[in-house]
Amino acid sequence: MNRGHLEFQFRVPHAQVLLALAMCALVPRPLVGQVPDSARAGAERDKLPVFRTSEIAVQVARSVAALAGLPYAISVADRSAVQVAERTVSLDEALRFIPGLFVHNRRNFSQGDRVTVRGQGARAQFGVRGVRVLADGIPLTLADGQSTLTNLDLASVGRVEVIRGSASSLYGNAAGGVLSYRTELPVDQSLLLEPLVMGGSHGLFQTRLKASGSTGDVSYLGSLSYLQTDGFRDFSEAEVFRANVRVAGRVGETGEIRGLLNLYSTPFAQNPSSLSLEDARDNPRMARSFIISQGSGEEATQGQGGVALDLPVGETTRLRATAWGLWRDLWNPIPGRVIQIDRLGGGFRSEVAGSLGPEISWVGGVDLELQRDQRMESENLGVDEDVPESRAQEGEILLDQRERVLGLGPFLRVGVELGERWTLTLGGRLDVYRFDAADHLTADGDDSGDRTFTEFSPAAGLTFEASDWLQVYGNFSTAFQTPTTSELSNQPDGSGGFNLDLEPERIVGGEIGVRGSFQDARLGYGVSAFLANVKNALIPFEGPTEEAFFRNAGEVERSGIELALGWEPDPAWRLELAHTIQRLRLEEFEIDGEDFAGNDEPGVPSQWLTLGLTHTPGVGLRTEVNFRWVDAYAVDDANTAFNDSYRVVDVRLSLDRTERGWPLRMFLGIDNLFDERYNGSVVPNAFGARYYEPAPGFEVYGGVSWPIGSAPGGGL
Repeated sequence: MNRGHLEFQFRVPHAQVLLALAMCALVPRPLVGQVPDSARAGAERDKLPVFRTSEIAVQVARSVAALAGLPYAISVADRSAVQVAERTVSLDEALRFIPGLFVHNRRNFSQGDRVTVRGQGARAQFGVRGVRVLADGIPLTLADGQSTLTNLDLASVGRVEVIRGSASSLYGNAAGGVLSYRTELPVDQSLLLEPLVMGGSHGLFQTRLKASGSTGDVSYLGSLSYLQTDGFRDFSEAEVFRANVRVAGRVGETGEIRGLLNLYSTPFAQNPSSLSLEDARDNPRMARSFIISQGSGEEATQGQGGVALDLPVGETTRLRATAWGLWRDLWNPIPGRVIQIDRLGGGFRSEVAGSLGPEISWVGGVDLELQRDQRMESENLGVDEDVPESRAQEGEILLDQRERVLGLGPFLRVGVELGERWTLTLGGRLDVYRFDAADHLTADGDDSGDRTFTEFSPAAGLTFEASDWLQVYGNFSTAFQTPTTSELSNQPDGSGGFNLDLEPERIVGGEIGVRGSFQDARLGYGVSAFLANVKNALIPFEGPTEEAFFRNAGEVERSGIELALGWEPDPAWRLELAHTIQRLRLEEFEIDGEDFAGNDEPGVPSQWLTLGLTHTPGVGLRTEVNFRWVDAYAVDDANTAFNDSYRVVDVRLSLDRTERGWPLRMFLGIDNLFDERYNGSVVPNAFGARYYEPAPGFEVYGGVSWPIGSAPGGGL
């Protein structure tokens, strides 16, 4: 069933796809590792330079550093990749051209996208696991390793930097990969308003107002949005409110202080759950009656904010410090249970970067993370069918406990130049995480308890800069991820406290890669190969009520090759390709006497390819076509069920015009142009063989925005 690369070679080239690719082409997107030039003004600073890899700098390695000297596989997407002619609803839109990173777009606002980086993250039943996520330097990943991305406003993102691979030596828990988002830079005028209205298939309606500007030493950007959708499937309606504010002020000559605030609310997002193979094939829009009768879904409100300070301290040293906090209220009926969580979190991050002469650079610091969850789980008595739009009714209290997590992690990274072309990078981090649970439901015994995990994560890497067209790098590192509070508290026997049998996942691995650009040919590329051994891999499984539980596999081996390519034969045309081939194999895993050794790890494709073509003729028109092929992959440990391979073509059109001095931006998007029937995501090891979450067929959306600014011709 796992068809592999040869099957791709014979099946992909069909006439409709080739015709579509021949007719359209893509606007310039980032090559591997490109970053905006921060010296450029206004919105131009969110664009990535083309074919200047020797000048590229990134911040995702916890200091501003030249990419050419870093021994990591790093990719970057700019504002055009994230925002232009996109819904700005799913990470799938923004990250499609980053190899090694796969986004399961679940089309389910109560569950969110599932993100995997080289296999890490496949276990997530909701949100993101195993991958560290930050927005403007503030962690969206909590102390226990879970990331909830609902408050991430893609409509305000200026760029995304990605470390594809283990980074616990820099970030600690759940750093099997790193996604770092940066808000777009404000315009260099006192005020620019950008209202937007969008509509599309399945009842999609979105409206947004963005404001940005700069006055003296202060700049700001704010975005307020509302989204409503009926959803492709039955019982998948959702409403989403978001607000995002970033204010920055200059301190001295080169210092800066930033204030950040994100707010999110969804009154209720329905959850249609997964389906069996037959239902997904024959009636993909359905939701099972039991799911509907249980009122499955999520009601959530969240706020997160912080203050960041960036200052020089001496001639060669710079300090970056961030303090942040969050709160989240969650009401989450699932089959059999109603889960309520009142969450508080916060922490402090620091980075001090400097140099010891021209040959040695360093960055070090300490991270403090705090999390407190008040968790209550009650019996789900279902909705009252006689009362329209009634909520799930709560019965007997099954779990009532307070959960706390404290994490502390100092780190250090040192770069040593060995001659003109070689750079040696060494680093390490010591993490201590303490989990404790206080059981408030003691009639059946007190299940209170605590667990402490201590991990040291070293890393070593070497980079050789032969020229602009060839940079070679390699590294060896370790990573780890603890079970989250939800995973520790969900015990198959229904008891309180934490699961004492569940252990952290530990990863040891390495990678080698080459990257570079041929400026005369206008061609950029990156190739990397990785190998990782995972001990105690956290593998999900479901019970009869569809509640997710977890167990450790003895050993998993992951390996793969990643390719990224960008080519501009002339400024009006752009071709981009990302291809991933990986092998995720269960090496030691035995459950109830059944040995799964030698099987594929479920839930992640072994191979996928994305191909894009863009045409920008210079009259304000942009045409973009993306083709995606995903190979078949296993969805259970026994490898008896698979998600079939699929091929999807998406089209994006945008037009910028000026009517009587007023700028007007119009866009149109078509997803799944040829109406492919496929499942966009799966639930690994789902109970009752209900593994599949169907994706929509042909979809269309469109919108218009009209910037209003204080500059001449802007309308104010």
